[in-house]
Amino acid sequence: MANVHIDPDYTDEERRRRLFAGDVVVYTHVPAIAEFAEFTRDMITELFAPHDPIMIQETYSPEQLADLLIEFKPRWIHHPESKKHVGKVVEALGGDPEQIHADVPKLRTAFPQGGLSTGIAYAFQAHRDTWYGAPAAQINWWMPVWPVAENNVMEFFPRGFGAHVENNSGDYDYYVANAWRGRIKDFSGGKDARVHPAPVNGIADDEPRITVVPPVGGIMLFSGDQLHASLPNLSGRTRYSIDFRTVAVPDVHAKVGAPMADVACTGTALRDFVRMSDGTPFTEEEVAPHDSESSAAEAVKVFSPTA
Repeated sequence: MANVHIDPDYTDEERRRRLFAGDVVVYTHVPAIAEFAEFTRDMITELFAPHDPIMIQETYSPEQLADLLIEFKPRWIHHPESKKHVGKVVEALGGDPEQIHADVPKLRTAFPQGGLSTGIAYAFQAHRDTWYGAPAAQINWWMPVWPVAENNVMEFFPRGFGAHVENNSGDYDYYVANAWRGRIKDFSGGKDARVHPAPVNGIADDEPRITVVPPVGGIMLFSGDQLHASLPNLSGRTRYSIDFRTVAVPDVHAKVGAPMADVACTGTALRDFVRMSDGTPFTEEEVAPHDSESSAAEAVKVFSPTA
């Protein structure tokens, strides 16, 4: 990772080129982003009323929080307003809804250290999204819902971008993981037995790290091939954040994207992305050059929350 750009005046195409080269881009105080955060705060506040959502770990046990979030997060993800807000954010920052495909937004919860950190609130160790089946052209968009701090966000390992890092992504099958998503309660509140790709030898204590702290109303963009991790939450406050992913049609067609120097997983998440203007997914002909087949009997190419 070479540079962090704050409020740059880039076209969407130039921004993607820089992100694919390992840079990070941050925008601050964008009205469409502030509106998405406010919408989400209102839903979370209603869920936990009359308790303070930031200190909710003091009211509910990890098991109780898991049960509440297993019901709430899908409801928020598939709320029509959540999807509309994603479109408004992307368009506000120069994305063409005819040329950009997005997946559904995700609401993340990071509880203070010692709290719920598995299943529905999994605390991601060092990883690349591409180890989890993300396409090379994927751009990650990450925004806080309430103010965050340097001790409850994520960290990047800049020397890892474009470099081979020994990892176990060869054990990960995206289509098997889709089947697991329907059993999220089995992995919440206790041991998370799913395969989670990570560096085989971990991350050395002296490895350089970069932490970026966007404000509420701001957002951070980075390549899905960035090596990053959730920081242990030492703030004493629950962190809520939103992330979603996009790919541009020209990049998918031309197989343009980040280096993917060490990715060995099976499958691709590309079928999860739909055109922002009308919800049309990629065709199988468009997906095929990016795909690898699964031999697992339980494999599911596209997860359906109603299945």
